[in-house]
Amino acid sequence: MTTATDRQIHRTSATVDVDAPADVVYRALTDVADWPVLYPWIAHTEVLAREGADDEVKFWAVRPGPEGGLRIWTSKRTLDPVARRMVFEQQGSVGPIEQLGGTWDFVAREGGGCRVESGHWFTTDADPAVTAGELDRHGALQMRTLKSQTESATALTTDVVRVEASAVAKGPLAEVRARLLAALPAGEGDAWFGETEAGPTVQIVHGDGVVVQKLLSPPEPAELLRTRWLFDEEAGGGVRVTADVLAVATRGHDQVRALAEAGVRDALARAGAR
Repeated sequence: MTTATDRQIHRTSATVDVDAPADVVYRALTDVADWPVLYPWIAHTEVLAREGADDEVKFWAVRPGPEGGLRIWTSKRTLDPVARRMVFEQQGSVGPIEQLGGTWDFVAREGGGCRVESGHWFTTDADPAVTAGELDRHGALQMRTLKSQTESATALTTDVVRVEASAVAKGPLAEVRARLLAALPAGEGDAWFGETEAGPTVQIVHGDGVVVQKLLSPPEPAELLRTRWLFDEEAGGGVRVTADVLAVATRGHDQVRALAEAGVRDALARAGAR
């Protein structure tokens, strides 16, 4: 098996100054549960394992460009909130990148705010200059987005709308899950990207207990609209279906909340839960 020491290691780096406290920016980047809000191209994240300061996270991201599609990868991370440092290493290859890892540091500045510094190393079979250029472009986009989202007083707080409800559906888990998938307009597969009546849509099925659907062109005035279903077998029979809708509204907050509430009711009905 080829390892990082068998191939030439290439490096990239990026920095940005953020007018927000270092602890706030560190939490925004390391709390992957909220990445679909922090980074609009992230469709979903799942923490696969966690032990102490270490975890393993799976990411589903929408590819840029008109063709779209999904990019899926898993990373192992070590978090140090005291030093405000994250160390990560991607598991397996993604596209031309065979191996990828690095660090993120959040350094408080005198007078307020912080400097965010990232350093990445990678190996590739492709032209390393081309791969480094792609990493630099995406790194710059990550930095710009992290800066704008954490400097905003509302982007990660009051602009975010969350609505959740649960009910019991009759039947075994596999039947309830199959009923939901048959009721959804998206195609088959564990990770699907395509057009539906609602527009460009991402649908993700993770294991037996999670289904996610994200509309890439949500109805106005919502700026993000993602629905998630969680399934848990009840001891007395049936399946507890929890539906939650995540939305972002910089205007028309009440209208978006009503949209999310209607979305939760529809989500439960599609799964046969009342």
